[in-house]
Amino acid sequence: MRSEAGEVVAIDSRGTRLGTGLAHAGRLDPAARARTLAVVDEYLAIVRERRARVACIATSAMRRASDGDAFAAELTARVGVAPRILSGDEEATYSFLGATATAGGSDAVGVLDVGGGSSELAVDAPSTARERGRVGYTMSIEIGAVRLAERHPVLLGASALDASARAEAVAAARDDITSTLGPYAAAPRPARLIVVGGTAFTAASMIAGSDERDGVTMSHAQRVALVDDLLARDLADRKTIPHIRPQRADILPAGLLIIDEACSLLAIDHAVVSTDDLLAGYLASPDYAATAR
Repeated sequence: MRSEAGEVVAIDSRGTRLGTGLAHAGRLDPAARARTLAVVDEYLAIVRERRARVACIATSAMRRASDGDAFAAELTARVGVAPRILSGDEEATYSFLGATATAGGSDAVGVLDVGGGSSELAVDAPSTARERGRVGYTMSIEIGAVRLAERHPVLLGASALDASARAEAVAAARDDITSTLGPYAAAPRPARLIVVGGTAFTAASMIAGSDERDGVTMSHAQRVALVDDLLARDLADRKTIPHIRPQRADILPAGLLIIDEACSLLAIDHAVVSTDDLLAGYLASPDYAATAR
């Protein structure tokens, strides 16, 4: 939430898994709808208390759901403003603009946003993109931590895996990711890569051993070690790990594997985490100013 002066006065993020089961059913799961509406109601109470302006955006799940329009109408009635369902390219653009808002230089920077249902990549020189008003390269692919984990349930943590089972699970998931994210191999090569999203934020806290996430660097070796440690634990054990949100403990290995395979396709080892993400880019955009009520 931003004040009229543009400063951030409140930040909160809740994972409601709106896209749960969407790949199989094609429609939004009733329980996921209810969870999402409950969080929207909580946010609205905060917004009204602070007399702030309201905007509503939606991403991958709403793009794909056959009943997305019906849910959008329900949100409109609740919020008072119609949700703007972002395209994949818009997601990539806002994530890039948010993560590179203070960056300069003429070198190409990549921003990777791994969500629950999709992954977005944007590449450009930050100053050039701001001057142009658009990002030179954007690519959105409909695979994210939730979707991959649903396709490879062994990653979710129903049981702890031994070394052989871990290697088999990781190999199968990597093959799936590489074939799906193949278009990233043709992207312009960035000089450095910034990663955003819940997976990146959680992994950064685990690597840093604190709640500090912004600016944390993740190497290939660290990502591999995190995945191996998580798969060696069952879900209950994962939830006891410091700095990991219990709601993300099941899908974290899938998200980390997506980040690692994207880095491989881009020939990048180290990626830096930014907490300025899609939302920061959207709030600073003319689109927010034009749609907020």
